[in-house]
Order: sequence, then structure tokens, then C-alpha cells
Amino acid sequence: MGIKLPKGFLANGIHCGLKKKRKDLSLFYSEKKCKCAALFTTNVVKAAPLILSEQVLKANDKNIRAIIVNSGNANCMTGKRGIRDAAKMVKSAALALSIPEDSVVVSSTGVIGKPMNMEPVVSGMTELVRGLSPNGLIPAAEGILTTDRFYKISTRVFPAGDKKVTMVGVAKGAGMIEPNMATMLCYIMTDAAISARALKKALQLANKDSFNSITVDGDMSTNDTVMVLANGEAGNQTINGAGKNYKAFQRNLEEVMLDLAKMIVRDGEGASKLVQVSIRGAKTALDARKAARSIADSLLTKCAISGGDPNWGRVASSVGSSGIKFDPDKIDVILDGVVFFSRGRAACPAAGKLKKVFKGKNVSIEVYLHRGDAEAVMYTCDISKKYITINSFYTT
Repeated sequence: MGIKLPKGFLANGIHCGLKKKRKDLSLFYSEKKCKCAALFTTNVVKAAPLILSEQVLKANDKNIRAIIVNSGNANCMTGKRGIRDAAKMVKSAALALSIPEDSVVVSSTGVIGKPMNMEPVVSGMTELVRGLSPNGLIPAAEGILTTDRFYKISTRVFPAGDKKVTMVGVAKGAGMIEPNMATMLCYIMTDAAISARALKKALQLANKDSFNSITVDGDMSTNDTVMVLANGEAGNQTINGAGKNYKAFQRNLEEVMLDLAKMIVRDGEGASKLVQVSIRGAKTALDARKAARSIADSLLTKCAISGGDPNWGRVASSVGSSGIKFDPDKIDVILDGVVFFSRGRAACPAAGKLKKVFKGKNVSIEVYLHRGDAEAVMYTCDISKKYITINSFYTT
């Protein structure tokens, strides 16, 4: 039966023909109008679907009903034709659903620079709509994948007053992951009744420590999108930007988004390990994020992790190149719970401890700067020969 969506939501995913075999067209639909909050890539090179969706949401973010998504083609750097094709996707979905065009937003993911083949998209729309179901989340999740090895779904159920609220998130992403936002598509659906302002506030806060705190390869995408749809079908008193119910909504949204963010990193192209980088004792929050980012993006550190080599010097060097001020003789470097450097002196861990460092699927790197109270966490992965293989012939 799959994973059931929140009240009033339906989904489906099919293979229409943009890709050879895998599903490539997905639809997320609400039977009632939704409040919609969204964040998009900050890349100057921005795909046509994002440009169109931003325009729709600017004028109509309280009446969204559907998200139509294709994989296999990013519809980016495709000029005026790309905008027309994105609009054609919207029109085709709206017509099949019998809803207004300005209640539909659109996303695409895949290869940059190739014009869309709209024939399979348009011809597949009837089948896509006909198969919409409250249990259609998994095929929809499969339809947005590119180099992903698995679909990514997270769910939460929590009280809002005397009502039960359901929240379900689905995402894709494996390569071109950079914390601004991260290369991904993410759609979160909830039956909570919440004001548009509170929804936007919650999304912006949750994004900081989830999709803005992951990196695989440091490359920013042209198609990054995260959207939250709320249709109010739970029947709870409308959540505003404060109080117990807002805090519960915020906390659960953060958990869903962090779940999905970690899945994206774990599914990093060619990756075998999820790495948590923690900076403690920084002078400012910005310093902490800079140091964490520098470690998380270090190719030398990623290679050491891949090979199970506890090369703590690479970690210290990465902090040093981050541009922040600190005293190298006062820091602590801890890998998988084992201290390798502390307050100016290199440690000599026992051989038994060394054998376990960087060997598991979950790896931790901690650096204490002893400069203040600020801290930051970022998530990354190791890098391997398989990453090069995947990305050396992506368009061919």
C-alpha cells in the first residue's frame, strides 16, 4: 500500500519516456488549496521551471494545488524555449486536473543545456493523473530521481491542539550538493492549518540546519527547490508564528528536512560513509560554519575517510585554511571519538582504537577551537573513484 500521504493529498509517478527505463514524471496534488512556502537555488544560472514557479508563487502562494516534476532533463540554459516548455508542463497538468494554471508549480532535474522533449510529458499526463492515489508517494519519489540509488522519504505525526497533524517529505539528490541550498528537489506536504507567514518562517529556519548544512562535492545546482504545501485538512486551529503549536510544527519540519538532508549525503555519488563535522568553541556562529564547511569540502579529508586513514593533520589544515582566527596550539581534534591532538600536543591513540577510526558507515569529526561558545554542524560524505566514474560521462 506504500506510505500514506497527509489528508487531502495524492501523488503518482510514471515512466513517460524522457529516460530509457526509470520513472521520470511525478505529480503531487492536493484536493484543497494549499499555502505554499518555497526556497530556490541562489545560482545565477537558474533553470526555467524555477523562474516560472517563482513568478507563480509571488502572485498566488495561498492557492497552490499541484507540483509537476520531471527528471532526465533540467530544462536549464534552454532560453525562451525552456520557459515555454515549463509553461507547457504547467498547462498540461492543469488541464488534466481541471484546475487553474496559476495553482500549479513545476520542477525539473537532470542534464543542463538540452531542450525538453515535451511529447512524452504531455502524452503521459493523462496516465499520471489517472493513477493519483493517497498511497502514491513511492512511485512519485521514484519519478524524481537522477543518479540517486534510493528514494528519500520522511514522515511525522504530531498533535496541534486536539487534532492530529501529518507531515510527509520526499526528496532527491546525490551529486552537485553544496550548502546553498544543496542540489536537491524536496517536497513536503502537511495537512496542518498554518498561516502563510508562519509557514515561510518555519521553512527558512529549518533550511539553515538541514539543506544549508550539507555538502557532497561543493558544486551548486541550477535547479535546487524545496517546497512545503499545507492544505489545512487536519482541522486544527490555524498555527501562527508563535506558541506551542508553532513550536511543534517547526520542530517536526526541522526533523523531516534533516532526515532528508542526511539521506542525500548518505546517497552521495560514490559515497559509502555519512560524515558529521562538528565545530565547537568558535568565537562566532559564522566562524563555526566556515570551519565546518572547510573540513566538509576538503577532498584530501574525504579521500582519507574513504580509505579509513585517520589523517587528522588534514582536518587541522582545513580549519586553518577556512579564514577564521584561532590558535592552532589550543585546539582539539577528535575523530570518531578518538583524540588525536589536544592543546598543542599530538596524542598517541592505542592501536585498537586506531583500527576503528573511519571504518564505519557513520563517521564523526570534532574540532574544539576554545575561542568562544559558538558551534556548527555540517554533514558530508567520503569520495571515491566511483564519483569520478559517475561524473566523467554524465551526458554521454
